[in-house]
Amino acid sequence: MPCKTSCLVAIVLFFFAFNAVAAGKPLRVHVLDVGQADCIIIESPGGKLLVVDVGEDTRRPGNEAAVFYNYLVNELNKQVIDYLLITHYHEDHMGWPREILPTGLFYLHRQAGISIRKVIDRGLEVISDSPLCQKYQEWVKASGIRRETIEFRSREQPPQIDLGDGILIDVIAFNSRFDRGRGDIILKDPEEQQQADEHNFSIVFVLHYDKFDMYFGGDISGYQRETLRDIESRFLHRLKEVEVCKVSDHGSVWASRLELIEILMPEVSIISCGRGYGMPHRETVEKLLGFKDPASGRPTGSDIYQTGGQDGFISSQPHPETGKVQVITASPIIIETDGKKSFYVKHKEIIQEYLLHEAGPYRNR
Repeated sequence: MPCKTSCLVAIVLFFFAFNAVAAGKPLRVHVLDVGQADCIIIESPGGKLLVVDVGEDTRRPGNEAAVFYNYLVNELNKQVIDYLLITHYHEDHMGWPREILPTGLFYLHRQAGISIRKVIDRGLEVISDSPLCQKYQEWVKASGIRRETIEFRSREQPPQIDLGDGILIDVIAFNSRFDRGRGDIILKDPEEQQQADEHNFSIVFVLHYDKFDMYFGGDISGYQRETLRDIESRFLHRLKEVEVCKVSDHGSVWASRLELIEILMPEVSIISCGRGYGMPHRETVEKLLGFKDPASGRPTGSDIYQTGGQDGFISSQPHPETGKVQVITASPIIIETDGKKSFYVKHKEIIQEYLLHEAGPYRNR
């Protein structure tokens, strides 16, 4: 009996010790350097993974999915992706389903030892000018991979993306729909949809973890240009302040309206871009570094952390009014937080701490 009792006590103590350690683990967001493409890994404290896009730079396809694979296996010691979210159907966000040398998602699906439990996308019904729309639909049927269309879900419903640890994925827009069904598809006519720029069908969401909030905008546009439409201004009413903003469309001039930035008021902005494309654009960089608090007029600005894109605009000095800086690195950018007091931005050997808002702006929604 004493042996059984002591063993039981040991098991109970181990259980509480394990949970105490697990509770102390942070949320990590890993932004990989994949050239003119997007690939982000959201790693929950409990170890679940949500991958947001796994794109390929069209000028050097075939390398970026391998970068992701090596990081997943060697750095994170993982071989299972719980959720792979594709924001929209462009090669720099999902790769290409070639028979020989497939890239992105299609490379990973055929890579030995990698398991993708579920792919979540913007849906298969609304088409656009991207040739990947049809190719992806055919591939889904042939591959048998488990997939779902993203949905608007209230806090009372079971989460579609369940990372545990109180993490919430708040879907703001997809297929140019807003407000959990009260909005409408802006492009109703099928012929108009086929001519529409795929950027504007992007999934837009906010990641919540206690006091920490991060905005993801895909490649959604905020300004008119040819087939581009101003989509950002249509969902501004659904947004509040965040700590981090993943800048849309690789920092192009066609996204990230000033009105959007003034609502988000990010402490940190993340740009993923590659050499040879002239991104980020000067107007976007200066806007992020120097925006003001619309209520007080006080210069606020956001520090910018950027992968690649050295031929785009580079601000070599701190902003004269806000003191914010643009940092360029070829290494992964890691955002880490326990959601309580602060968050950290890490790259190479540099670690920068930022304080969280005292009152989480999304907390009572």
